Amino acid sequence: MLKIENVNQFYGQSHTLWDLNLEFKKGRCTCVMGRNGVGKTTLSKVIMGLLPIKDGGLIYNNTDISKLPDHKRASIAIGYVPQGREIFSQLTVLENLQIGVMSNRHKIKKVPDKIYDLFPVLKDMQKRKGGDLSGGQQQQ
Repeated sequence: MLKIENVNQFYGQSHTLWDLNLEFKKGRCTCVMGRNGVGKTTLSKVIMGLLPIKDGGLIYNNTDISKLPDHKRASIAIGYVPQGREIFSQLTVLENLQIGVMSNRHKIKKVPDKIYDLFPVLKDMQKRKGGDLSGGQQQQ
């Protein structure tokens, strides 16, 4: 379970999240919706540890993770899948996929075949740089 308690976040002088309280319950699917500019991506990045909070708390399984660095959050199965084409353009397709596999808690050592079943074009392009792919291929 993840609880967000009175979280405030700023980009410089711009106050983006205001005393935010949310609770994500175990075993439930939660959707955060809203128009552009209301803080959905900021919230996701705060949860993952990619953006700091000014005050408030992030409580995961009864432990405050507000100060936990992003790589440690990944190791406890908190992740962030960016929208659009935020890939590592200088890494190969295979290297981009391996980064996602590296932090899994099931200690998977290779990219699962299921990924290539879902996105067959990626198997053929494993050695290409991510930045050389089309926009749609990057989104895959």
